Parts: sequence; structure tokens; C-alpha cells
Amino acid sequence: MIASTYHLGIDVGSTTAKAVVFDPLAQRVLFSRYVRHNAHQVETVASLLRTVAKEFPECSFRLVACGSGGTTIADVLGVPFVQEVVANSLAVRRNHENVRCAIELGGQDAKMVFFERDEKSGATTVADMRMNGSC
Repeated sequence: MIASTYHLGIDVGSTTAKAVVFDPLAQRVLFSRYVRHNAHQVETVASLLRTVAKEFPECSFRLVACGSGGTTIADVLGVPFVQEVVANSLAVRRNHENVRCAIELGGQDAKMVFFERDEKSGATTVADMRMNGSC
């Protein structure tokens, strides 16, 4: 079954670009691609978007960008930008409620997010976050 609108995430980091198509009805990933951009972020994202369009010719998408290069892409495409630590924290909280620490290693930095359980609501919340400076 084809969803009326798939979710398309573009993550543009310091060394790579990633694209993921997610079906919100089936709650599953339909497509993912991870490529080095060799400092050609816009061209690489354009290529990823052409690939997605070929794979899903009759579909519409809700597009969001993240990553250190994501603000430029979001501005060029006129789509929302979500800061990458926020995006990762939301995904961990939703899909791995028992996790207490998530570590993300990027091309230029490392991030650690610490989670705790809210005693009143039982929800997983972000307790602290640490990030080193860019290399």
C-alpha cells in the first residue's frame, strides 16, 4: 500500500550525505542511501533526491533536513531543518525507551545524549547532552 505522503529525511554531515524514505503508515524504512559528498554537498543531495524520485515516481514526500550541512540544504529546498542532536534524541526516545545514553560519532565531532525516565509520566526525557568542538 502506498502512503499518501512518505517522510524523506536528508542528513548532510561534514563528510557524507544520507537519505531515508520512511512509510509512516507501515512504520518502516523503504529506502536508505549513504554517500560521501567530497565537499559537494548540494550536488550530492540533488543526486540523492533524483534517485528517490526515480525509486518512488508516484509518491509525495514530507522532507526534513538535518546535519551540519543541513541548514544550507533546508534553505535551498525551502524545507524545515531539525538540529541533528534533537533529531537523534527524538528517534531514541521513540524507538528505544530503555536507552540511557546515545553516542553519535560524526566526521568532525562526537555527541553524547543522556536520557532518564520521568518518574511522574514514565516518559524517557533528555537529562544532559555533551558535544566536543569541531576537529
